[in-house]
Amino acid sequence: MKAGTEQNNDGLAFSPAQKEAVTYGEGPLLVLAGPGSGKTFVITQRVRYLIETRGVSPSRILVVTFSRAAAREMEERFLAFGLRAKGRVTFGTFHSFFFGILRTAYGYSADQVADDEARMNIVLGLIREKRIESEDVKSLARNLLSEIASVKEERAELAHYYAACCPAEAFREIFTAYEEALGSMRKIDYEDMLLMTYELLSQREDIRRACAARWQWILVDEFQDINRLQYEIVRMIAGERKNLTIVGDDDQSIYRFRGARPEIMLGFERDYPGAKRVLLDVNYRSTPEIVLTAGRLIRKNKRRFRKEIRAFRGPGKPVNTVVCPDPSAEAGYIADSIRERVRKGELRYGEIAVLYRTNLQPRLLSAKLMQENVPFRMREMLPDLMDHWIAKDISAYLRLAWDQGTVGDLIRIMNRPNRYIRRDALREDGLDFNGIRRYYFRMGQYWMKERIDRLETDLRLLRRKNVYEAVRYIREDMGYDGFLKAYAEEHAIEETELFEVIEEVHDSSDGFQVPEEWFSHLKEFRKELLLKRENAGKRAEADREGTAAADGEAGAEEDTVHLMTFHASKGLEFPLVFIIDANEGVVPHRKAGTRDELEEERRMFYVAMTRAKDELVVCTLKKRFKREVSESPFIAEYEK
Repeated sequence: MKAGTEQNNDGLAFSPAQKEAVTYGEGPLLVLAGPGSGKTFVITQRVRYLIETRGVSPSRILVVTFSRAAAREMEERFLAFGLRAKGRVTFGTFHSFFFGILRTAYGYSADQVADDEARMNIVLGLIREKRIESEDVKSLARNLLSEIASVKEERAELAHYYAACCPAEAFREIFTAYEEALGSMRKIDYEDMLLMTYELLSQREDIRRACAARWQWILVDEFQDINRLQYEIVRMIAGERKNLTIVGDDDQSIYRFRGARPEIMLGFERDYPGAKRVLLDVNYRSTPEIVLTAGRLIRKNKRRFRKEIRAFRGPGKPVNTVVCPDPSAEAGYIADSIRERVRKGELRYGEIAVLYRTNLQPRLLSAKLMQENVPFRMREMLPDLMDHWIAKDISAYLRLAWDQGTVGDLIRIMNRPNRYIRRDALREDGLDFNGIRRYYFRMGQYWMKERIDRLETDLRLLRRKNVYEAVRYIREDMGYDGFLKAYAEEHAIEETELFEVIEEVHDSSDGFQVPEEWFSHLKEFRKELLLKRENAGKRAEADREGTAAADGEAGAEEDTVHLMTFHASKGLEFPLVFIIDANEGVVPHRKAGTRDELEEERRMFYVAMTRAKDELVVCTLKKRFKREVSESPFIAEYEK
């Protein structure tokens, strides 16, 4: 046993900080749990201590967290102790806990909770009903649901709320209609659970006191992810006893878009003067090189608890920053590195992860891994780039240029950019540019001939080029990039979002002489993509049903490389981690404009770095989309 640790009765080693957290008595306790510091161990051991040593009845203890997998893992670890005390500890998610209160108070049943599919169908129907124009209706629906959740969780005044995804008045109409639809279905959503629980405990002191008497000791896991409403409910139940233990790491708060507020954790000692603070300062997961390098990065954040984390393990390899010429070279480097490690028997595929900021990034890498027969799985469903409306526009242009187009293709692109061609000018039975000219001659609009001539000429010119050059011509010479800028301004969205898509589409066309070759390649890739998407859906369903491996057990069920976003990697660990595309505009993301947003981007990168146990490789590009790009400023921060 290493110096500075001691054993409990089962021979398990405690660090001094872990023992201090586990054996703390009554009152509020703040446990700062750095990456790999054994927070689940501390929570379950503290529950055990309260029962065995302090004589607390298990039925008086509540342990809440954010995912079923985490709640299940804690309960299973606790049950493995085999304690004989009467009663049962309550382990659960916030949603399951709050729903239990509502079920007791109001008699709600599980089928009255609107699931994600029902909520999406409601909003999609309202978008159609309100005739809100969008080229990506499902994305708009997801954004609307996110903002509806924000209004409820923040208890914001609807009249003064200005949505980012659509005009303010349209959002207010949709919000109101969404609430009416839920009411007519006699259903509530997850945010309603929070609101109704808060209102119940606020207005019914007898029920609040009954909850406080039932759960006299409360432990909250992953506290950095809590939102304001959840926190206020927990405080009401903790009541006068204040036996509230919160465990988390403000440096790993990366869910602001879901309502998480790290400032709640930072203000805990203000809300509970005299609260005990314990820092779990030993990382049992990673080598000293990884711990120290990640520490240099996160110290650049200003709004955080100051902490020094040290590694329990001995020396390992330094963090390796690899400069790649372009995304294709990066994908080749990673694929070759993975194959070599596995060939030498150093690692299994399942012990390797590739992490990225957004789920558009791994397109080239996933294609390369397929080509090299490297098995991989994706934690999230990879979006099909060619399903995006911009990709469909480009495909329509190319089909028309190579005489494979339809009237529908022409309708799609004839006013992108705007050529002022009317739908009435087209025949339903086939493409006929002379017929379009005759239509405008009959209308006396002779100037339209020049526009139609130019479109027809441009389409003929496209056919003389390879696919990559054809896409460039569409963008620059035919004015499609200008159309995207105008579209972004008209719809009040970031033009960088649209240009990221067109750049991805353009980049994917490189190396193909004619559209048929490109389309065939995309079709084969789509088949593989759909298979990955189907498998990801099955895993997500298994996670919801509680049948998948718990977090931290990645790779147990299949030996495949793990591809996932920074967000999805939280709570997991791997011997070898690659981080790709560490470039400015990607990490930190170009949309991070405020100090709070930049600090969250830095926390995301910190989370990604600290997933690595033995080896961390950070890849940065010299060129992206055939243009020079700068490395992420986070690299300079962690190298100093």
